[in-house]
Amino acid sequence: MLPLPRHRRPHPVRVGDRDLRRGPAAADHEKLSRAGELNDELIAIIRANVRTPDETVGDLYAQMAGNDVGAASLSRLMMDELDLDSLDPVAAQIMDRSERALAEALQATADGTYQSELQTDGFDGHPLRLAVTVTIDGRRILLDFAGSSPQSRHGVNVVLNYTRAYASFAIKAAIAPDVPHNAGSFRPVEVTAPPGSVLNCLPPAPVASRHLVGHFLPSLIFAALTQALPGRLLAHGADALWMCVWRGDPFTLTTFHAGGSGARAMKDGLSATGFPTGVRAAPTEVIEALTPVRQHRRELRTDSGGAGAFRGGLGQTLQVSCGTSTLWSVNANVDRLRFPAAGAAGGQPGATGALTTGAGEALPAKQLVPLEPSDDVLLEMPGGGGGFGDPYTRDPRAVLMDVVNGYVSLEAARSAYGVAVSYVGTAGALVRPPSSYLLDLVETARLRAE
Repeated sequence: MLPLPRHRRPHPVRVGDRDLRRGPAAADHEKLSRAGELNDELIAIIRANVRTPDETVGDLYAQMAGNDVGAASLSRLMMDELDLDSLDPVAAQIMDRSERALAEALQATADGTYQSELQTDGFDGHPLRLAVTVTIDGRRILLDFAGSSPQSRHGVNVVLNYTRAYASFAIKAAIAPDVPHNAGSFRPVEVTAPPGSVLNCLPPAPVASRHLVGHFLPSLIFAALTQALPGRLLAHGADALWMCVWRGDPFTLTTFHAGGSGARAMKDGLSATGFPTGVRAAPTEVIEALTPVRQHRRELRTDSGGAGAFRGGLGQTLQVSCGTSTLWSVNANVDRLRFPAAGAAGGQPGATGALTTGAGEALPAKQLVPLEPSDDVLLEMPGGGGGFGDPYTRDPRAVLMDVVNGYVSLEAARSAYGVAVSYVGTAGALVRPPSSYLLDLVETARLRAE
């Protein structure tokens, strides 16, 4: 079977250790099918070990069907249109050219050793430390994650291949974004991490929620490379995708949500947009049609993007309840409740996230939280860091439009950006067009001169 391009792959239900009734080792290296014949025994094992057998096996069938369609299309292209007997020479050429392009981009970057570190929320009040030393030497680059925390007893550990994947992606995105992502573009990149660390865990370390650490790697690496590539890379963003597992009678629902990305060198960060992941959230209408989960609010979170000449992307606010009369629960695998996304080059940090009841009572993250039928849950996702200039250098008219759009409050426009905006429309109006706001340039100049 031939792999499909990543953007066309069906997304499977992730089967972590906590979703299995027996260890996955029994199924290691078993083929799902042989010569077109399904391995019924393996299918039976999978069905017996997951909570949603029909959906999980359906995902596997979808991937197999997608592979079949892709392979057939590729065969037609090779045999009918291009008269090729094998794809191997073409693939080798693509990989060799990718390697050469990335190596040349590295050679054009200043040699040196660059370091950075950051902290994630970790567990039980104990944060995790991620550290990297990046060494650029001619046409090669070494990323060494020595100094990162030891592996955890909780399921956030990362295997070395996952670390390599996100580290290689970050290098390509930072140095040569136009180079295809393949084995050739990996060759100039060497990645090491101490065995037994959170970025190179050893069995039997749990890894089900590895994204809560792995998704921070691009921000960690970009912060180091900023010294070699000033003014080119993103500020820190929300980074780790927020994944919530909602359970009740009779449903289990996994939802994905994103905070804001960091400010770019010449643009604001993207709001409610995941980076480095590209996973999208399901529409509210779909969730409510298929489950008793109800989403009462799903909106951008005002003032969550870090202030700067270019603003960080906004997080979002989500208020959820359950339309049943029985107990329900949530397991919110979330981060950046303690440590905000850092700004870059004079920008301010984004807002931290929050996980509470609708009444404001704090809820524990990364663990099962039982809920009463009348309870609701409020998720306030973190914003991206601002960047690339002091907030007082942001164009006052851009701040005015931020206020008009609800991205920045009147108070934050004044305190964070030194911009005087007032509301002159009808009190209590739900629709507030730009003509409802007044920008006072004289007062703005006075504020910024203080």
